Amino acid sequence: MSTRSTNLPASSPDRSHTVTITILKPRSVQQNMKFQKATRYFGIVFVFAILTWVLLLSLPTKRHRLSITQSFGIGFDLSPSYATVAISYPNGFIQPIARLEGDGAYREMMLRLSLPSSQHLHKPYKNVGESIRDIPRQIWRDSRKKIGLPSSTDVGTLSNMIGALREEATRYVGGTISAAAISIPHLAALYGDDLHDAFEYLSLVYLDVFPFSNFRPIPASIAAYAGNGLGLCKDYRDASACAEEELNIPSRFALAVGYTHTSLTTSQAHISSAYYIEEIPTLENLRLGYNARHEENYWDAVRRMLQSPVVDSPVQRNISTILLFGDATEEPRFREVLQGVIDNVLGDQVEIVDQQPGFSAAKGVAELAKRAIFNQVRMLNTESEL
Repeated sequence: MSTRSTNLPASSPDRSHTVTITILKPRSVQQNMKFQKATRYFGIVFVFAILTWVLLLSLPTKRHRLSITQSFGIGFDLSPSYATVAISYPNGFIQPIARLEGDGAYREMMLRLSLPSSQHLHKPYKNVGESIRDIPRQIWRDSRKKIGLPSSTDVGTLSNMIGALREEATRYVGGTISAAAISIPHLAALYGDDLHDAFEYLSLVYLDVFPFSNFRPIPASIAAYAGNGLGLCKDYRDASACAEEELNIPSRFALAVGYTHTSLTTSQAHISSAYYIEEIPTLENLRLGYNARHEENYWDAVRRMLQSPVVDSPVQRNISTILLFGDATEEPRFREVLQGVIDNVLGDQVEIVDQQPGFSAAKGVAELAKRAIFNQVRMLNTESEL
């Protein structure tokens, strides 16, 4: 709006009137001016945010130099609804420590990560193209790390559970836990790089138990196999004898079954030593646990899933072992259904491996962790002598 004064002639020749004329600008013009001011303001804020982010990315990531200060092994196992921790001492004694129930965020995450729709690019990459396409995600994860956050929301949820397990182990041993290993169920989108980042966020050494296995997580099935005392040499401190013994462990084909109150996973596994396993196919259903047993046709669905890795496999193999793990595998009704699958599909010559199934995976991981620590310390001592 603007004003302008104009002298107009009066009716009398010796008199004149001053008239003020008010000119109104259209409302659209006023709104446009406000919009331009707001655009400039948000543009400045956006540029400032981009510059801050670029500066943040240019800063080096703070990495704590971690060292292993223990000789015993600590093993974590993540199940879809709970987690367990165990310890293995150098004298061979293995002891379960604790079981922790997952909260709502943990259970929701595990259920979501079981879906194929949650899959994304991740380490280790299959080719250079994957690593290039994953750069934006990695940049975002690195930027979160540099401001002291977990690299993702899921890593934060994993860190909460793993941190709670470490606290239980710390109370049990009465000292610091500097390193651990971890096993996970077969889920479509639970990856090793998330586990690595969770350990890094907690300043905990992540123990790789598989040789040359960049970001390869430990499957719960192989952990339970080791937790039953299978697939490992007797004296891990004798390197040459241990390697020879494990090289000559007979291979076997097994039906691996993880059954909890909230989930069922099955696979056909080719196992020799505890450092080698090949599983095809792997099936998981995080809604088919024992708690759902009152649903219609529940036990028929369980029966189909138990026998599917055998009857639907493109290659028929002689299954000699059934490996059971999870807190619901000792339920009588489940055992009846399993026995029916044995009678109708597998035959009666199978061995059932099921010692302490609620903790067998954590115990196996603890044993693998102890051996990994011993081997790392031995390598460091050898290098220092050269």
